[in-house]
Amino acid sequence: MRDIICDYVVWKKDGIYVDGTLGGGGHTGAIVERLSEEGRLYSFDADKEAIRHCSERFAEEINKGRLTLIHDNFIRACSIEELRGKASGLLLDLGVSSKQLDSAQRGISHRVNAPLDMRFGDEGECTAADILNEWKEEDIERIMRVFGEEPFSRAMARRIIQRRRAAPLRTTFDLRDVAASLIPPHILSKSLARIFQAFRIAVNDELSILEQMLRGFIPFLESHGRIVIMSYHSLEDRIVKNVFRDFSRNTDDIPAMVNILTSKPLEADEEEIMRNPRARSVKIRVAEKK
Repeated sequence: MRDIICDYVVWKKDGIYVDGTLGGGGHTGAIVERLSEEGRLYSFDADKEAIRHCSERFAEEINKGRLTLIHDNFIRACSIEELRGKASGLLLDLGVSSKQLDSAQRGISHRVNAPLDMRFGDEGECTAADILNEWKEEDIERIMRVFGEEPFSRAMARRIIQRRRAAPLRTTFDLRDVAASLIPPHILSKSLARIFQAFRIAVNDELSILEQMLRGFIPFLESHGRIVIMSYHSLEDRIVKNVFRDFSRNTDDIPAMVNILTSKPLEADEEEIMRNPRARSVKIRVAEKK
């Protein structure tokens, strides 16, 4: 779906664009290919390894001044003066990359034994271990219930408190073992995915930052500028849907600012899912500035 996505984003070749989720550089590379020599792209990532990798991969484009890599969360784009009222497009590919899931350092996946960190970058102060070992039971339960929609959230929170009284939870397998002691084996894998998602979202404040970014960046777009969001779970998609809806409505004081180009979210077809199983859950929404 990369071509379809980037065709939505890049509607004029000499525009100024933002890729808020650089990762391995797949979308960044596809966007740059569509730009003229006058076009510009800012790409963001909180993971310094992604910045290092893409600095080498796109060295020529960086040297030409067509591409700028920024080691920071994508919300930083809302403070770049050059983009104010001039941004032609924004792409956010939300969620977690395969590289992050496989990392032995981040602790994002329940399948890899790693420290309970879960931060996308190194700057945040709070790790998953801090939450699990220091926060109150009701707060831990709320994270799993709200961010993971986990039906065992109350029992899990109680079991986590019991477990940490004996010894702190330090690794992903510590958390996995707590879940395995409580949740039936035939649904354990799905529960683990929800539980790890919940703590990752909490550590990185993902949902709050996403909403702030959308509400802050839409005014930065020039007329006909596009926002394309790829989300992978219902919580993200709900925020995108609601923000686009809010900005597409006239109010007493402010006229509608965007047209929604996707009345229903775009989804991957079977061929795409065969090539990339992660695409099975993607929902893509597009809005255009009036």
